[in-house]
Amino acid sequence: MTTSVIRIFPIYLLLATLISCTKKNQTITFSAIGDVPYSEEVAQQLEQNIQEHNKTSESLFVVHLGDIKPGSKPCDEAVYKRVSGILKEFSKPVYIIPGDNEYNDCDDPVEAFGFWKKYFLHFHERWNPKWPTSYQAGQGENFTWVQNDVLFVGLNIVGGRVHDPDEWNQRLASNAEWLGQHVDENSPKAVVIFGHANMNNHPEKFEVFVDEFLSLANRYKKPILYLQGDGHVWIDDRPWKEQNIRRIQVDAGANILKVIIDANLDDPFVFNRTP
Repeated sequence: MTTSVIRIFPIYLLLATLISCTKKNQTITFSAIGDVPYSEEVAQQLEQNIQEHNKTSESLFVVHLGDIKPGSKPCDEAVYKRVSGILKEFSKPVYIIPGDNEYNDCDDPVEAFGFWKKYFLHFHERWNPKWPTSYQAGQGENFTWVQNDVLFVGLNIVGGRVHDPDEWNQRLASNAEWLGQHVDENSPKAVVIFGHANMNNHPEKFEVFVDEFLSLANRYKKPILYLQGDGHVWIDDRPWKEQNIRRIQVDAGANILKVIIDANLDDPFVFNRTP
């Protein structure tokens, strides 16, 4: 006679597995780069890192924080096309915001921004991400979505020259209003803002945005991450008196930053700077 044996999975192991899976589902992992590529050598290294990223990364998406070229190089259309081709090699959706080197500081900013829009506007849609992304009316380069109680917002905040003070201040005011609207409407557990500029460098240029941003942070109270490029070296600080704002400036170059978010934690942001 054959005796059947029923194996009972220990309840504590089952619970541990469920908790682990739930916790993993609550986290969001993404990748960020900025101020890259500044040379053909760096472009080739970035392409190598992208291939490794495609094989091993758990990131849901990638964000380029602006400056696709050095400011000393001409704003030729070929540069935008070349970098667009490199970023298309990522297997995950790539979001990108403008940097001043390929837009504001070009000899002809209007033409340069036209090139940027041709090659990068709504760039992530090429991957058909599963989550819906919204855009700001009149400033279609700004984007937002909510995922796992985290509000993500990409904004056109660049440094460099102020060609038209009225346009500059109107853009910053519009950015602040749109950001505040989405924070108020969604009541997220955490907010991540993608911007290019170091707003503490010549802060008088950014007062129109920063004043409203700090007011928002003061009433919101919950964690805010401002993730920027611009300065080329790593910064991790809280530069404003509103201590719920954490500012990260990414390293320039081909390395790809890994960001992990668990909005249920008091300090929800973890960073891994290895390639």
